[in-house]
Amino acid sequence: QGGYTLLRDCVEGRRDVESVIKVMEDSGLRGLGGAGFPAGRKWHIVRNEPAPRLMAVNIDEGEPGTFKDRHYLERDPHRFLEGLLIAAWAVGIASVYVYLRDEYHGCRALLEAELAKLRAAPPAAGLPEIELRRGAGAYICGEESAMIESIEGERGMPRLRPPYVAEVGLFGRPTLEHNFETLYW
Repeated sequence: QGGYTLLRDCVEGRRDVESVIKVMEDSGLRGLGGAGFPAGRKWHIVRNEPAPRLMAVNIDEGEPGTFKDRHYLERDPHRFLEGLLIAAWAVGIASVYVYLRDEYHGCRALLEAELAKLRAAPPAAGLPEIELRRGAGAYICGEESAMIESIEGERGMPRLRPPYVAEVGLFGRPTLEHNFETLYW
């Protein structure tokens, strides 16, 4: 039903990176993980860092009683996946790490199946590698650098700043960090 059309337009050159990032900046969309940092500005900052650049996506939902990401993911996973892929294209992301709540067994199965379909029949050329990682279920891992520590196999504790995650993030590389809902919208 028209899914991945915008991604194809981007990858095939009908949209250029600067105009897509400007649309994001002008939209006023802010990160929906808590800090509210402007999403388009974050894309611009990370894009200006040296490659390879990585992306980390938080779908851990460590807040008690929260399941909004799960709700959206189970009903429309491709809206999230297309948002993720457009962000990866615009920023020049080499690999994406999706930090998924360990208790979301059904969501893991759903994402694994849909990612396998995308790999088998890519909607556009040059998709980044996307890896699912088990969330630690710790509220503190909602903080971007604590989540990155957890993805790297360390205890999920926030890092001191500077440097910021956009400069020195996952595995020491510039990292675009978003939560599920930001990429979904």
